[in-house]
Amino acid sequence: MPGPSIIIYENQKITIIVKNHMINEAVTIHWHGIDQHKWPAMDGVAYVSQCPILPGQTFNYTFQPTFGGSYWYHSHVGNQRDMGMYGAFVILRKRDPVPFVFQHIVQIQEWNHLYNAMDLLYANVKDEVKSPNSILINGRGELKDNLAPLEIFHVTKGDRCLFRLIGVGAMHVLLFSIPGLKLNVTETDGFEVVPTVVDKIIMYPAERYDFELDLDYAEEGIYNITVSILSSKKLTIKPYIGLGFLNVSNSNNLPAKVYGHNIKSRVLNCPFETYPNEEDIICVPVNEMKDRGSVKDEQFFAFKTSQESTETALHFLNFGFPKGYSSINGRIFRWPTVSALTQPSEVDTDCSKCTDEETCHCSHSLNLKTGSDIIMVLLNLGTGAFISHPIHMHGHTYKVLKMEFPEVTIDGNFTFTNDIECSDTLPNINSSCNNARWRNSSWNDYKNIPGINTVDAVRKDTIVVPYGGYVIIKIKAANPGVWFMHCHIDKHMVEGMALMLNESFEKTRRFIPNGLPTCHSYLTEMSGKLSATSASQTSSTTDSTTYRLGSVVGILLVVILLLIVYIIWKKRTSSTTSNDMAMQPPRP
Repeated sequence: MPGPSIIIYENQKITIIVKNHMINEAVTIHWHGIDQHKWPAMDGVAYVSQCPILPGQTFNYTFQPTFGGSYWYHSHVGNQRDMGMYGAFVILRKRDPVPFVFQHIVQIQEWNHLYNAMDLLYANVKDEVKSPNSILINGRGELKDNLAPLEIFHVTKGDRCLFRLIGVGAMHVLLFSIPGLKLNVTETDGFEVVPTVVDKIIMYPAERYDFELDLDYAEEGIYNITVSILSSKKLTIKPYIGLGFLNVSNSNNLPAKVYGHNIKSRVLNCPFETYPNEEDIICVPVNEMKDRGSVKDEQFFAFKTSQESTETALHFLNFGFPKGYSSINGRIFRWPTVSALTQPSEVDTDCSKCTDEETCHCSHSLNLKTGSDIIMVLLNLGTGAFISHPIHMHGHTYKVLKMEFPEVTIDGNFTFTNDIECSDTLPNINSSCNNARWRNSSWNDYKNIPGINTVDAVRKDTIVVPYGGYVIIKIKAANPGVWFMHCHIDKHMVEGMALMLNESFEKTRRFIPNGLPTCHSYLTEMSGKLSATSASQTSSTTDSTTYRLGSVVGILLVVILLLIVYIIWKKRTSSTTSNDMAMQPPRP
């Protein structure tokens, strides 16, 4: 691992043939960050956009990516991604300022050598996942100083080099840096930004950041590439560091001279404005980056929207653990047993058992009206708020209009935002916050919100929703399909922090190819009336039914035996009578 990198040009149609050689596991492959305009059946999510690919089966993924940038692919079944089923997916632009020969792919992740796929899945469900014991760069890393080979990137002094940094980890927050060199960030999640110079980048699972290195004034020699694990809440830097190397015009493997260790570091992608317990860190939140405007909004639409709705819909989505369960608005996602995209009539999306303060299991779905502007407030408040969450939306790249962070003191105490009201009767800290709203009702028109950016907001497909804060994002409902939205910490997604976006569904049919497989449970008339909740109630009935059936069968066997005995007796009696008649003398 990782899997082979896939590299194509924008607007190039591609077919990727996926054959499942595993013996006892299904699989699908998701093309992370690819919007799949007009290709909703190719998104690669089991039971959402397709049926899973069973052992021995093959699925041809055909689509045509529109936008250049750094993307990746990975399995979307269970914990297969965590075990190495992933790879880079790079879409080159014809106008890329850095030639491909000077581009490098950097995939970083945590790794635990103690788990196989099934053990990891079980540990996730049981909340028994242990801390990782390695950090990998492009699949390479050490375990307890075992001197395993590390990744080395070779560059030449004076060259303009581009590095495509991809967070392929399963759960942990990582801190990336090349001590002694500045990172000039030019893109995030595949879209160009006004260049932002930083020293370090915080990487949540599934995010991508492209950065360039100015090597004109770099010292020749070997630079360390460091990746550290951060704690989940306060992002305390843990002592373990993963290593790789950057070789700058040096064939003697001599270390480069590094200066400036004692100055403050600019760190990109903090989930707060002030880094707790770290006075030497200057935070640069993602929303401070500005979109370069190289892509127009209309390029994201799969159809013309002039004749469609001009409405604006507002949705509050709270990501957390109310009652201890991973959920969105208290709804613990239950996977459909069919492909929701191609078999919508067989999907039950009823979530009526969920209340403002109670959780429930259901196939949570949001209906997005064709052509409408969708404003989503992604929040992390209430009794279920514990850590920040990287939230990924399939089928879209959204504009990040605003990020609101908790207040953090230098010693690490958090004060949550008060912009949102969770309940009419409970304070926010005592509410599950399943039915949130703006405390100031005038904010229902998002243009009235202080600090909103409607001009040059950065585009993302994965954004960190800060613990104790919120993020406001915007999309246009102009990409028909059923799109998955979820936390990209695998443990949380597996537990149920997910939902489906049912977008412009009346326009979806034209984009679905013929011949896609269907899948569903097989239920007889009797079994169709049974459910998991009623199974225990019917067990005694089933036992008594079985007993009565056994009694009937026993009686029938006795009757058959008696009938056989009677027939044998009858034959013998008939034979004796015939013999007696044969022995009698003839009458005179």
